[in-house]
This record gives sequence, structure tokens and C-alpha cells, in this order.
Amino acid sequence: MKTSRCVGLALAAAAFLAAACSKSKGKLPDLQLPTLSGKAGSSLAGCPTAKCLTVYVAPWCGVCRRHGPLLLALRPFLKEKGVETRFIVGMDKDDAVRAYAGDFGPDTLLDGQGLVQARGVPRFFVTDQAGSILNAVSGVPGFVRNEKAMAWYLGVP
Repeated sequence: MKTSRCVGLALAAAAFLAAACSKSKGKLPDLQLPTLSGKAGSSLAGCPTAKCLTVYVAPWCGVCRRHGPLLLALRPFLKEKGVETRFIVGMDKDDAVRAYAGDFGPDTLLDGQGLVQARGVPRFFVTDQAGSILNAVSGVPGFVRNEKAMAWYLGVP
């Protein structure tokens, strides 16, 4: 009985993740947002690795702030898997965007003008080298805390 319940829960969780991870034929915009360090970032429409995880957060977002350290902790794991991680801070006034971007480092991209249509924060985008969106999900899904689930979401071994 206990095993079948665990299998049922696992299937329910997999179904939830599948529904939450919307496949899209869209692309991230061909924008070069400035970084916190003042340099121009690379275009969002491209990715220096086979896949990129772009995380969009906002200063006023309590969920973003609460999970910021966890999101930052993903970087070394994903780098090991060959996945570039980019953070964008936006949807607020420039001074608030810059202040919050400091939590993510000097390479954080700034979008105080709201040029990226994130449609909810935090927002996760998995893109390929051409900037095509492979997966997108809003909120902090459970896979963020689980390396195997994160690897599945990103489609990496």
C-alpha cells in the first residue's frame, strides 16, 4: 500500500511539473540589457552554452527575495552541467532594481523599463543557443530544490 501511494504521489508530481513547464515556440527578445557593473550584457536571444537558465525577479517580490540564496546556489550546479545561468532584475524603479541586483552579482541584467515580458515573477526561462524558449514557468517550482528534477527540467544529463 505504501509503495503504491508513493508511486501515485510521484506520478501526480510529474504531471504537475509537466503542466507547469509550458513548452513555447517563442524566443527571448534580442535585447542587450545593461549589467549592474555597467557593461552591456550579451543578447538574451542567444546563449553561450547549449542551454541557458534565465531567472527574472523583481525587488518587490517576496518569493524572489525569500528564494534568492537558493537561486544563486543553482549557479555552480548548472555550470557543472554546462548550463549558463542569467539573472534579470526588473519591474520596478531603477534605484530599486539596482539595489536588488546587488544580491545576484555584477553580471546581473537590469530591466527597470520592463522590456522583457516575464508575465509573473520569479519567472524561469530555459533557452537554447538561438534564444528559443524550451521551457518557461513562473513561481518557484519544487524542482529548484532537487538536482535530478532540475536536470530533467533543463534536459541535461
